[in-house]
Formats: sequence, structure tokens, C-alpha cells
Amino acid sequence: MKNKEVDFIARRYKKGRFSPDAGWHRLGIAPVSLWRRYRVAAAVAATVILSATATILYREYHLNDVPQQTIPVETVGPLAEVKVIDFENAQLPEVVKKIESVYGVKVEGLPASPEGYVLSLHYEGTPTDLISVINDILGTEMTVMEQ
Repeated sequence: MKNKEVDFIARRYKKGRFSPDAGWHRLGIAPVSLWRRYRVAAAVAATVILSATATILYREYHLNDVPQQTIPVETVGPLAEVKVIDFENAQLPEVVKKIESVYGVKVEGLPASPEGYVLSLHYEGTPTDLISVINDILGTEMTVMEQ
């Protein structure tokens, strides 16, 4: 079985006729100079060395190895509990009863006529912060005590 392409090349081959440099020249592509090859190789080598150095430094001085300073926070009692509570056009006595039942605290310092205050509110947080927000909104001076 004969290969037509190999036969074609074998019949027409002449020494020096098929030069790679001549072929590149005929295509209009100048061969790359030797110095340019060295510059490209040097750039690639520098990139590899810098990457390896960065990897070594990262592993050596990794942030997980640095001791972290922690501050202990105590959350004791119902005043530290974070819960969600909603009110829609509720009078202040209803609001106070719901806060007391949800958080398990006692609210003191209600105004003289609390029925005159109406509140709509969605809140997520502690009872102390909630009463502070209500005081800011309604202009009251209520306080929270643990039961």
C-alpha cells in the first residue's frame, strides 16, 4: 500500500530546496532573533521565580498562623436576648404587655395616659434597645428591668 503524499515529496525532494527559513521568508514572517528568544525565556523564568517566591512567602506568613485577639462578651439574662417583634397600630399598653411576654422583662415608667400613644413597628433586637427606640419615637421615658 503506497502513500501518495509521501511519494509526491520523495520524487520532488532536492537537498536545500525545503529550508524552514526560506519558507518563513516566503510567507513574510521574519525568523525570531536569538536575542529575542533569550529575552522571552528570561521573562518566563522571572515570572516563575516570582510566583514561587510569592507562594513560599504566603505559606510562611499565612494569616491563620497569626494569633487573633478575642474579647469575651457575656450575654446573660433576658436583656441580652435578640428577638423579632411586630406592632401594627397598637396602643402603648398592648406594646408593653407584648414586650414583657416576649422578652420576659418588666417595663417601668409608662406615661400618665398610655392609651394616647399608638405604635407601628417591626423590630429585631434586645428589649433594652427596643424600649430606647420607642422612647425616641414617642418621647417617653420608659425603662426595662429584669423579672
